Amino acid sequence: MTEQEIRKKYQRDDETDLRGANVGAIDNFIRMLEIHKNSSDEYVRSIAEHFGEFDKLSPNFVIFESQDPNECFYMHNFAAFQIGKDTESLISSHEFGHAVIGVTSKTKVPDGYEGVIERAKSYALSPEHKEKFKEYITYLSQRNNQDRTDAEKGPVSDIISSIFQQPGFRIGSYENVCMLPSFHNRDYYFNEEENAVKIDKIYDEDFANYYALKANNCDRELDIIKELFGEEILQVLDSELLKSAVILERVAAKEHSEPTLSSTIESIKSVITGTTQEDIRLIKDPEREAEIQKDEGEKE
Repeated sequence: MTEQEIRKKYQRDDETDLRGANVGAIDNFIRMLEIHKNSSDEYVRSIAEHFGEFDKLSPNFVIFESQDPNECFYMHNFAAFQIGKDTESLISSHEFGHAVIGVTSKTKVPDGYEGVIERAKSYALSPEHKEKFKEYITYLSQRNNQDRTDAEKGPVSDIISSIFQQPGFRIGSYENVCMLPSFHNRDYYFNEEENAVKIDKIYDEDFANYYALKANNCDRELDIIKELFGEEILQVLDSELLKSAVILERVAAKEHSEPTLSSTIESIKSVITGTTQEDIRLIKDPEREAEIQKDEGEKE
């Protein structure tokens, strides 16, 4: 979708429109997509290039301008992307990550993702990795570290918060509370009444943070996540990124032809993820997908 096509489809210049004018938002949204098109990650580049297919999967998708020029968020229920004219790329990329899986998979949580989170937590707290984890948490929480709040650290901090479902840690003495610079509160991720983890919230935030780091070439921060939690969580999120890219490519092709990214599917088949082996087969074999849908319809 070209800049002109985006403006024609989503831009509103008239202040009398009930939705309001959104020229600044569109300007910033286009800048964000250009950054994504220059990402070192092929899946991110493909998603950005195929943004035009969002309309086919989610006809109600709309872009609003935030009153706060630095604010940005995505509303799943309304397929509404709200962005300020000056929102930083990592923030808008994070919210766009929510939009990507919201449009392509309705934010379906991969099967077994709760186990992935538990294994990531166990990895961080294992005897061989615990000290490194404590050192990094302490580093993030020290206000005199000027670079601790660098934008790139936000997604890493947020992922730590999601995996442990808390905004900070007690390290050392009881009074030594290490608060993360970017987090969601406990109740965002955990239902105290039911004593249950809100795995859908964790997955949604993890993917959005991962997408933002990939889109903005934050390789060092991705390495930090790997060092803290191991490879599995990154492999699972990468398989979801691939799936979104393939879905948009298939829609763009307008026919069930083999997607150009299909060859890379083989590299993730062994990953323990909600992108099950059957899911992978369906992505590659749309006729099989149609048969299954037909069978399910007959059962109903």
